[in-house]
Amino acid sequence: MRVVLAHGDAPRRRQLGGILVRVGHVVAEAETADEAVAVCRRVPTDVAVVDSDLCRSTGDDALLHAIKGDAEAFRTAVVLLERETLDLDAAVTALHRGVQDFLVEPVSDGELVTRIAAAARTKVLQEELVAQSRRLETLIFEDPLTGLANRRFILTQLGSLVSGARRHGRPLSIAIIDVDLFKSVNDRHGHHVGDQVLVAVTGALRSHMRAEDHLGRLGGEEFLSVLPDTDHDAATAAAERMREEVAATSLVHEGAELGVTVSLGVATWEAAEPAELLLRRADDALYAAKDGGRDRVACARASVPRRT
Repeated sequence: MRVVLAHGDAPRRRQLGGILVRVGHVVAEAETADEAVAVCRRVPTDVAVVDSDLCRSTGDDALLHAIKGDAEAFRTAVVLLERETLDLDAAVTALHRGVQDFLVEPVSDGELVTRIAAAARTKVLQEELVAQSRRLETLIFEDPLTGLANRRFILTQLGSLVSGARRHGRPLSIAIIDVDLFKSVNDRHGHHVGDQVLVAVTGALRSHMRAEDHLGRLGGEEFLSVLPDTDHDAATAAAERMREEVAATSLVHEGAELGVTVSLGVATWEAAEPAELLLRRADDALYAAKDGGRDRVACARASVPRRT
């Protein structure tokens, strides 16, 4: 375990450090609050044992803020060395600011070792909980094959962006993308090759996405691209670029080159139009692209007659 020991009294610091080294910990000593923060930032630290006087000397517990507010050091468990005069309000305030535990002086060697070990175990459990939460979020929101947003998440994003477009009067367009003749790929070459095709198409589509654009997999061989701040002409041009990029993509299977194409249906949001109707118009345009010979872009008709 890596421990930072921050104490302004050199003899006491060496004494505590010697105990921790004796049980196998790697100890870095710090005399000031700034030194303690610098060590925690520089080297991944499991536990920082900090004398409470150093916190008070920095004013308003700036040392705790510096550690817990740092992108790397915040993972460090902080144990405060306190005096017998520690009161309830001060303890609760310190806990709210990120302190893991307290050691009230005078502290025995055994208590020092066991409480630091407990703080380190709690830190590990917290990190495992965070990692598990991230894995759960991935399962909920991400398509496992392509790494794109899954159907539920991309449709949720679309709903939010339609609300934003309505509120701010900004343009918004979408494109539904379908891999041409995908069933025949699966039937002739197997689903593992079909998966490779979907991954390759994902990469091609992503290469023409802006940072603010969204791309998700609706299911099977169908994708949805959501293009904020994009009017009809810009959306049509973006869809053409995506189509061309996919058409330029090829896979080699058993010595033969597999060409891949997509058809796209583009629709631009109209005032007061719900997300469901926008999707339906894009889907109708997609079918028109398929009926027109595939490997092409078709644009949706207006949902309501336009005034001249």
